[in-house]
Amino acid sequence: MADRIAVIGCGAAGATAAMQARKFNRKAEITIFNIEPYSQYSRCGLPYTISGKVEDFEDLILTDEDNWSMMKIDAKLQTTVTEINHDSMILKYEGPDESGELEYDALIFATGAENADPPIKGLDKKRVYGLRTLNDAKALAKEVDKAKNVVVIGGGLVGVETAEAFHECGADVTIVEFLPHILLAMLDSDMAKIVEDHCQEHGVNLVLNTAAQEITGSDEPKGVIIKNRESGEESEIPADIVIVATGVRPITELAESIGCKIGPSRGIVTDEKMLTNIANVYACGDCAEGAEFITKNRLTGGLGTIAVRQARVAGINAAGGDETFPGIVGAKVTKLFGMEIASTGLTKDMADKYEVPLAVGSIKGLTKPPYYKGGKEIKVKTYYHKETGKLVGGQMVSLEDAAMRINVVTLGIQHNIDAADLFDFENCYAPAICDTWDPMVTSALAARRRLKI
Repeated sequence: MADRIAVIGCGAAGATAAMQARKFNRKAEITIFNIEPYSQYSRCGLPYTISGKVEDFEDLILTDEDNWSMMKIDAKLQTTVTEINHDSMILKYEGPDESGELEYDALIFATGAENADPPIKGLDKKRVYGLRTLNDAKALAKEVDKAKNVVVIGGGLVGVETAEAFHECGADVTIVEFLPHILLAMLDSDMAKIVEDHCQEHGVNLVLNTAAQEITGSDEPKGVIIKNRESGEESEIPADIVIVATGVRPITELAESIGCKIGPSRGIVTDEKMLTNIANVYACGDCAEGAEFITKNRLTGGLGTIAVRQARVAGINAAGGDETFPGIVGAKVTKLFGMEIASTGLTKDMADKYEVPLAVGSIKGLTKPPYYKGGKEIKVKTYYHKETGKLVGGQMVSLEDAAMRINVVTLGIQHNIDAADLFDFENCYAPAICDTWDPMVTSALAARRRLKI
């Protein structure tokens, strides 16, 4: 059992790891380091500070300094771990108030990820932003009353949620996406088309399959030069500010410095115990690479839900426990202009990449019986391994009730059910809430016929 535990990083993963270590081991000395001046806060809530749906930035802070003191955890904020000597199990740190050395018995990397800037000219101009930290959100919130033309480069979750926030504040917003459709990590092209049409109906401009080439202007943006990847045609979009949301990369330099293995997705390689290739060294959250649940291929999670689950395992095991992380399913959800967009498991793109043959159950249904007023259209796709019939993924888009249904699909994936099992699922029923045959169940029937099971 470790007597001294050091956690590097105080985001969702680091904070959870430290708390879980404390719950498991009441006597251990636990120290947590964070390069930011803030304790754990919700990164997923950052876009909503721009639109005012989160009223105060401080509301996003989930664990303040007093909480750490109560748990007898030494939280060193605005402090950088500069060097680690794992042979002697000593790390060095520097902060505005103190610098020093710390001996440890177990080490947890929860260093997170950083924005991955694309090769675009002009990224160094003023009023060009990313959105990863609380300070990023504070800077963007100051632009709300000034920016008239906003260009968001990147149509992933952060990009579309930030675009919605600025549009709601009255700006003219354009999303420039390099790939053929938005939300590629969540949706197939047909599902994405529903979301794209919905966003455009609400006034957001979408420029797809197009590369941002250069941010023009002198000190500040004047526009963004874009190039259509199919036609090669170039044009310029006016921009007062530019938000770059082209993904993130794991922060692994410290881990690499002591010999931690880095995997194909550039994360720190971990096993089911969240243990790295080095004894007594763990990793969790956005910096860690684990196994995808279905195929066991290596990838980083990139989601707060995954981060805290990995961190629970890392924290308990660092403190002397014996927990395991089952793998990354990747359940995702967002809401844009009232539309719920939900996804879990494999997408068609992922299945092609991992060479998983798919059978698909795809239906359009209603969230309530057709005779009951107020039901909304819902598009449901569930995916099954073509050879085994096992459930491997799902996507849902609707103005209501997509998110909760996707949770059922995630549970089904984790419990290895097939199309027949999902069809036999006994959903609840009341006209004001849902139909006797849930659309999710109906999608399983469509796939079951194709699979002949």
